[in-house]
Amino acid sequence: MKNLLLDNVAAINEVRRTAEALKTGGVSLNGVSGPVKTVIIAALDRIFSEQGSLAFLVSGRDEIREYRRSLNWFYPDLPMYELYPADLPRVQADAKSREVQAERVGALRFLRGEERGIVFITAEALLQKLPDKKAVQDGVEIACGSVVDQQELIASFAKFGYERTQQVDAIGQFCVRGDILDIYPINSKLPLRIEWFDDTIDAIRSFSLENQRSIENMERVKIVPLEEPGQEGFNASVFDYAGANTLLFVDEPSHLWDLAGKIYNENKDYAAELWTVDELTAACAQVKAVALAALQHNYLEGYTQINMPVRTVAPYNRNTELLATDLRGWLADGITPVIMMSSAIKARGIADTLTGKGIPAEFVNDEPLLRDGSVSVISGELTAGFRFWNENWLLLTESDIFGMQKKRRLHSKNKGAQLQYFSEIKAGDYVVHSVHGIGRYIGVENVEVDGRHRDYLLLQYAGDDKLYVPVEQVGMLHKYIGNEGQAPRLSKMGGSDWSRTQKRAQAAITILAEELLRLYAQRKIVSGHAFAPDTEWQKEFEEKFPYEETPDQLKAIAEIKADMEKPVPMDRLLCGDVGYGKTEVAIRAAFKAVMDSKQVALLVPTTVLAQQHFMTFRDRMEPFGIRVECISRFTSGKEQKRILSALEEGNVDVLIGTHRLLQSDVVFRDLGLLIIDEEQRFGVAQKEKIKKWKTGIDVLCLSATPIPRTLHLALVNGRDMSVIESPPEDRLPVETYVAEYDSGMIKEALERELRRGGRIYYVHNRITGLERIAEEIRKLVPGISIRIAHGRMSEEMLEDAMIDFYEGKCDLLLSTTIIENGLDVPLANTIIIDGAENFGLSQLYQMRGRVGRSARLAYAYFVYRRNKQLSEIAEKRLQAIRDFTELGAGFKIAMRDLEIRGAGNLLGAQQHGHIAGIGFAAYCEMLESTIKRLKDGAEKGAPEPDPIVEINVDGYIPDTYISDPRYKLELYRRFAELDYNDKDDLLDEITDRFGEPPEEIVNLWRVAAVRGLCRKMRILGISTRGSELRLTFAENAVLDTDVLLKMLNAGRNAMQLKTGQQPQLLVRMNVLKTEPLPWLEKNLPLLAGKK
Repeated sequence: MKNLLLDNVAAINEVRRTAEALKTGGVSLNGVSGPVKTVIIAALDRIFSEQGSLAFLVSGRDEIREYRRSLNWFYPDLPMYELYPADLPRVQADAKSREVQAERVGALRFLRGEERGIVFITAEALLQKLPDKKAVQDGVEIACGSVVDQQELIASFAKFGYERTQQVDAIGQFCVRGDILDIYPINSKLPLRIEWFDDTIDAIRSFSLENQRSIENMERVKIVPLEEPGQEGFNASVFDYAGANTLLFVDEPSHLWDLAGKIYNENKDYAAELWTVDELTAACAQVKAVALAALQHNYLEGYTQINMPVRTVAPYNRNTELLATDLRGWLADGITPVIMMSSAIKARGIADTLTGKGIPAEFVNDEPLLRDGSVSVISGELTAGFRFWNENWLLLTESDIFGMQKKRRLHSKNKGAQLQYFSEIKAGDYVVHSVHGIGRYIGVENVEVDGRHRDYLLLQYAGDDKLYVPVEQVGMLHKYIGNEGQAPRLSKMGGSDWSRTQKRAQAAITILAEELLRLYAQRKIVSGHAFAPDTEWQKEFEEKFPYEETPDQLKAIAEIKADMEKPVPMDRLLCGDVGYGKTEVAIRAAFKAVMDSKQVALLVPTTVLAQQHFMTFRDRMEPFGIRVECISRFTSGKEQKRILSALEEGNVDVLIGTHRLLQSDVVFRDLGLLIIDEEQRFGVAQKEKIKKWKTGIDVLCLSATPIPRTLHLALVNGRDMSVIESPPEDRLPVETYVAEYDSGMIKEALERELRRGGRIYYVHNRITGLERIAEEIRKLVPGISIRIAHGRMSEEMLEDAMIDFYEGKCDLLLSTTIIENGLDVPLANTIIIDGAENFGLSQLYQMRGRVGRSARLAYAYFVYRRNKQLSEIAEKRLQAIRDFTELGAGFKIAMRDLEIRGAGNLLGAQQHGHIAGIGFAAYCEMLESTIKRLKDGAEKGAPEPDPIVEINVDGYIPDTYISDPRYKLELYRRFAELDYNDKDDLLDEITDRFGEPPEEIVNLWRVAAVRGLCRKMRILGISTRGSELRLTFAENAVLDTDVLLKMLNAGRNAMQLKTGQQPQLLVRMNVLKTEPLPWLEKNLPLLAGKK
């Protein structure tokens, strides 16, 4: 469809003249604005056979967003990169995030024309000198069948700046496991797996970060460097990099050069690293580029001037009668109108509607685009139409006819690896054994028993007692997570203390689980208002949302609406990371309630949040005649009285406010929905009032605090839960540094943000040090305006400081962690966290989430003080915050923090002691199984037993195959939990990730598969004694009795069935002349009824 449109645009005289002039020099294309620029660009690209990259010089990120949205339709599969400006001066840090660097290097590659892609360059990046093209290291090309020395390749990757790790979890990493090398190159959408046979590349595959499994085979790949050359080699400009086939576009040159001049003047301290505007305009005049401008200009000497006879069309604002009149007029004049709708369904619908009105219209999906005497209706994603005056056709879009069209989300990034729910156990960690209690994990030991080698997990207990745990029982172990900094007491093997601790914890857990389930059941019997299905207005309202919803948002919206339409009150928690679109979900729920003539209350913890929500709700809802009001301490007494009177009369639809809403004079005429933002931040007395309010009405709670999924039922008092885990895909990553405190670095960070008119958060963990730090900052940057905020200030003073910062009355907010959540200041895009080692990981992550919420690149500095010895815990925190720079890491961060910080008061004081007593992981497992047992009752029968299978084979993981203890343990856990139906899948995964498995691994896998089938069949154990194989069945074993009888009849001398409470089948291997494992693999599936 897009090609039909582009062929018609490419045939326009002025477009063809532009392409011809480009062969000899630059072209100034005047009279073009909005999406028509993109159409002309794509048409020119089509004329030049779509050979090279497309590069765009633009003023800033707002222009990039607009270009990306319209280019996304024409080039859905073409990679898009932005040449982010480098830090000036370049920061010396212990660690920094890789996303921004990867994007820079990728942009330069595509600009050079190594591969075809789209590159955006802002005025700030255009000014900066780039590394000499000759100094840039070439990448390494690898092909299947080629001979490559693995060690030389590893050395190349290290030189390129890639980090060697135990497992590839992020861009810029590589790892080696024998003949397999995994790497995530910056020029690849997915990480790659390279496999050798001797010195020959045997296979190249892409793989998923989420499950580490291969996705598709590849014949050839190129891996490019991550690092740029040293600063001394920077003497090139963007124009030096543009490849011979690269099409270069200069957007609005007058604005671009004016802005570049302003940025240059603000950065004169770094003049040696910048090009002057005169140097850039002279260089631009020498290249073949297209300057696109709404008005004619003479900024680029020597460029051919071409005036494009095109205009945008006037919007119809849903006036279909006026549209029908114009369509009839154009058809009468011999002009073919083309209407573009956002989907084929909508396109067919409007074609039918127009035909019904007597206007010839046809849905067009093939040539020709223009049909004489008929309106052509097509599907596409342009946001504005146009008309070339010399042509006999014009384009109208859905936006022109019906108003704002939903903006498409931009290219999605590869989703990051998910952390295991409870992190891996390593040597020296405290662990909990479900029978023997708390011990210290020493490691994996290989032991020879009866001539066979097996691995055991060695645990140390009180009194230097040792326990060897068979690896198939790894499921009985959990990492101990209790209180930070407090080592637990080791249990005494054979003692009664552990048993008593378990019993006390189980009793408390049972009481908690019963209370949760009682609350849950009670909610289901209270009658509430069943809201009507969505109205046409609801659909129209949701169409006005300017972005395409993320899948998680859509799921949450559907769950909430389904709850609202039930005749029982909704009580749902919506949990999502900072800036992930929870507010839009809440707005839609509120709109639905108002459509049913119900009132909505939105309760927030702070005045600042109340004001922010008020503006958002009002802007979205007022065009639909919905009255939104806000009550806070900034609302005058007279105004409050007026609002409350209107509320009681039913004339206010949505009321937003702080705990002021809980006072007795706030009376709703017909409250239907209560939305609570960050409920955990309200006090005990306020929560009691909220509880009374909740009776019989729908309640939606919003939280930005990540919650471990298994615990959610307990943490949210039996509520239902929706989770938004996917980030908005056009958010930029935050450039993150972990570094020792350096006053020069701080000064530069502050001045850079102030130069671009932004604001800064500066966080310190001690109130007593804030005044001293304020003085330090004033000495570094004289004239900077600072407000201080901390928890010991009165609520009014605190909110005044926050609001001054929000409104731009100060440059820097110096505070404690109170900015952790809640404040949304788009112009604040630098955060400095001083003494970062003293904060919890979730705190660091939440605070970093305060920046990076606009079109600007944001910076986060996690600094620790010079000469201060960092504890191991602090080092772990700072390393993790660097590891999880990608958006959407909140849930991973929460779990890593739980491991580092301990469980804390996650479930309140009453349960806290039990968590410390048995460890958080064991507590969670007990809570989950207790809730399941209480919910299911007897109807589901007894749980599947954990069978003990003792077969005398060599089964272990050799160090030569997997050397890292963490992955050994992970694999042993996978074997221990293996479901029989998944056995082939697991072996495929092991082979894929680690290479062809040796016999010892295959034996382990075979025994694990037998154990998985035993679990389903309720076989309690399998053992061998001499030549006899013994199978012990549970009383309720699941067997095909016909098959068992046939076996017994066929092998009278070889088999014997012993009856009793636990029946046993004895099989004499010497009579059958076979080994136990092959016999089990053949006959157990038959006994289980599997054909």
